[in-house]
Amino acid sequence: MKKLGVLFFIALMVSCKTTKMDYNEYSDAAAKAKFDLMSYNVENLFDTIDDPNKADEDFTPTGKLQWNTAKYYEHLNHTVDAITNKGTNFPAIVGLIEVENGTVLNDLVNTSFLKGKGYQVVWYEGPDERGIDVALIYDSKRVSIVESRPIPVVLESVSDPNTRDILKVSVKVGSEDFHLFVNHWPSRRGGQDESEMHRLKAASVLRKEVDQILSVNLKANIICMGDFNDFPSNKSVHDVLQAGVSNEHSVLFNMMSDFEALKKGTHFYKGEWSPLDQFMVSYGMFDNKCIDVNSYEVVSYDFIMYTSKDGVKSPARVYVGDSYKGGYSDHLPILMHVN
Repeated sequence: MKKLGVLFFIALMVSCKTTKMDYNEYSDAAAKAKFDLMSYNVENLFDTIDDPNKADEDFTPTGKLQWNTAKYYEHLNHTVDAITNKGTNFPAIVGLIEVENGTVLNDLVNTSFLKGKGYQVVWYEGPDERGIDVALIYDSKRVSIVESRPIPVVLESVSDPNTRDILKVSVKVGSEDFHLFVNHWPSRRGGQDESEMHRLKAASVLRKEVDQILSVNLKANIICMGDFNDFPSNKSVHDVLQAGVSNEHSVLFNMMSDFEALKKGTHFYKGEWSPLDQFMVSYGMFDNKCIDVNSYEVVSYDFIMYTSKDGVKSPARVYVGDSYKGGYSDHLPILMHVN
């Protein structure tokens, strides 16, 4: 039985099943909600305390990474700097990937830029052996939680069937309802091909949830976000979840579909950018005039970027291997503007 870590909730949109629809065909419904929504893999936002039920020993003062209070609070403050552009922009909803527990999330919303802003947390303890979870923070002055729950993803034919839950949160912003899903699909450890079956399983679980929502309301506002550890063209995203571009085979519209063609992304590895972090939305989002195809951006403020001697830019990481760099994350945030 999973326990609720923090007694507040936020809704994250779920994928859905739709009929063929041109995303440029809008209804006359007026947009009633205007807010920014962010998804951010924050690179191992752990506290310094050894949890006997988790394999988190590296993130302790005596562990391999010598993770201490000073590093912890620097990471918290850097995370908030990236979310808010150093206190100049405050997204109404932020999906967070790679957070350890409710204590970390409470510390995050009580940092200087966020304290007093009304941010609250939705988090459930998940089964990941390292203790990595997904979560949401939201501006309770603008967003009301309708319902939230974790969705288990149980892997098959592996010695450890546990992976991160998908977090579903349904919210109301103004008079508009949104279904949100925060994802952190299984990694590519061991190779993309060898690990693909695990992400296919996660995709099938999410797709089922999306279909259920769309079976009730084809024009539901659904947003799937997070670190999918696959590209928009990979089978898990393109074929199983059916998140692509507008055509008869697409259930969701993948806002990041152009990344591969443009050689842009959110994660930099061995000299190449990858679009691992994605927004996938229901076509109802377009029909309801909530967004258009240009409603997203990859956040790349200068202060969260590292520039090599050769002039190559990449995310300023917290760690490179076991070496502490004191950066922000190995992923860049993505931001969606809802009209």
